[in-house]
Amino acid sequence: MNIEKYILVKEETMRRLTENLKEFEEEFGEILAPVKFLKEEDEDLCDTFLELHKMALNDGVISKKMKFLIHAAITASQHDIESTTMHITGAIRAGATEAELFETARTIIPVSGMPSFGVFLAAWKKALGK
Repeated sequence: MNIEKYILVKEETMRRLTENLKEFEEEFGEILAPVKFLKEEDEDLCDTFLELHKMALNDGVISKKMKFLIHAAITASQHDIESTTMHITGAIRAGATEAELFETARTIIPVSGMPSFGVFLAAWKKALGK
């Protein structure tokens, strides 16, 4: 690849990365530490992650809201409060109601038990700033 083409590709990547970071921050209210680290250490990998994030979570056959609720249930089952908070925040911003959040939390109990349910509830409280 010649230098001019390399510069054009790099500029396009940076433009897309800047746009993706802005969208990510709007969606979650902040850019989380792992994403900040990726941006600092490997902008190409960060851009690729954010593109995958958009592809996986944007509306499709399943709505964006439902995808966030699914991700919140999964991350709560992994006892990851930060990721669960992030996905609950995304769900709320995508229009999730308290009833939908509570029903999602309840579905965790038979699969992952009360500790995961507790993680979901703690993350929900954190997402609401309480």
